[in-house]
Amino acid sequence: MFGFLFGTACLLGLTATFARNHHERHHCSGGHRGRGFRSGRGRFVLNRLLDRLDTTPGQEKVIREAVDTVMEDVSEARGEFHATRSDVAQSIRSETLDRGAIDGVFERHDRVIARVRQNALDSFGKVHETLDERQRKILAELIEAGPFARGFGAFS
Repeated sequence: MFGFLFGTACLLGLTATFARNHHERHHCSGGHRGRGFRSGRGRFVLNRLLDRLDTTPGQEKVIREAVDTVMEDVSEARGEFHATRSDVAQSIRSETLDRGAIDGVFERHDRVIARVRQNALDSFGKVHETLDERQRKILAELIEAGPFARGFGAFS
């Protein structure tokens, strides 16, 4: 059970990173080196990945759409998780702990996570189908090595 939760947390963290970049690319002016700067890094990493996989334009379209879908879901999930603070604060503020309200928060989280999980699985399936055996092997090795492995950022 802990492995599942840890895996889900890692997936949410990864997709949150891409979601932040997607949000900034479409909603921020980009005239400063704050959030817009990170957005450029996210695009850079995705472009380097696509170069490393030697994808065709059709494959790139499928991969970008899959990443966008996951990023949008995570962005929506982030909004739900931020709403949690006020719900929990209200429960803590009352004379007695409102366990029903906190239970409701967890039920909403479960629905959001289930939606993110399903859309992520669908997106991963589309990416898997569009890549050939060599590309899947390269992508699997990069994922297995992790983001802090030597050469991951540059895909060397």
